[in-house]
Amino acid sequence: MINFRLKELEKINPVGQEPNLYLSWYWLTDGELWLTFGNETIFEYTKEALTHFGGKSTPFNDYYLVQFLDDFSQLFEKIGESLPTEFYDLTKDLNHFYSEARKWLEIYDIGEDEYPDLYFNEYEKVFSWRNERTFDSIHLIGGPSLSFFRSKEKIRIVWDTKHTLENGISVWTAKNGNFEMDYLDFVNKVKLFGENFFNEMDRQLELTIAKEWDKIKVDKVKLLEEHKIRKLDFDKNLSFLYQHKGERTDWTEIQKLIDRMSSEIK
Repeated sequence: MINFRLKELEKINPVGQEPNLYLSWYWLTDGELWLTFGNETIFEYTKEALTHFGGKSTPFNDYYLVQFLDDFSQLFEKIGESLPTEFYDLTKDLNHFYSEARKWLEIYDIGEDEYPDLYFNEYEKVFSWRNERTFDSIHLIGGPSLSFFRSKEKIRIVWDTKHTLENGISVWTAKNGNFEMDYLDFVNKVKLFGENFFNEMDRQLELTIAKEWDKIKVDKVKLLEEHKIRKLDFDKNLSFLYQHKGERTDWTEIQKLIDRMSSEIK
């Protein structure tokens, strides 16, 4: 489900400019990432996009994997909370839900970019449950967004990968879609990703510490300290997927706003 490859140590570029070049734990996570749900591959570039970007060496998202690790794991607390059935049903077609919300704004003849009270209060709350379970890859050109909605023993993953460049080229091979799977299977695969990632980083750090870096500054003690903290943080967030311990969503309040929205756009 979550696939990655770390770059070989020799291929990782230090940051900064001479004589101030350095490597940190963050930069050592440089690598490739792609996600598979059913027959769809997320974070895979189209051939046209690869050509446009100058012939990338990989068809997949190539960036620092810690960015995905942080973005994804920060959602675990909310992902672990099961949605009521009526909200889970909405995730089958979120575009329809967004369309209804836009109609609601049009009633007041205002737009989101005008920052009305409606947007910051009612409109924002209507989408809060979705936003709390979604991350977007804003560090990438046309980065896809992914949302994760649990309903008891099931989870639905919804992705928005529809982005075209100014010349009309589609960036990603995957089309907008969703995929439902067993929740426990999802959690186990997330756990496996964490184990594999930190095992690979163990080896990455072993090589880094054993190497003499000459003009590149590497704080080897700090590397080990951060590695330990990062792993503890991931494991703590992972625990939320097994047993939700966070603040409970006020579903009644959100449902009242959705009912109000539905009645006003009729």
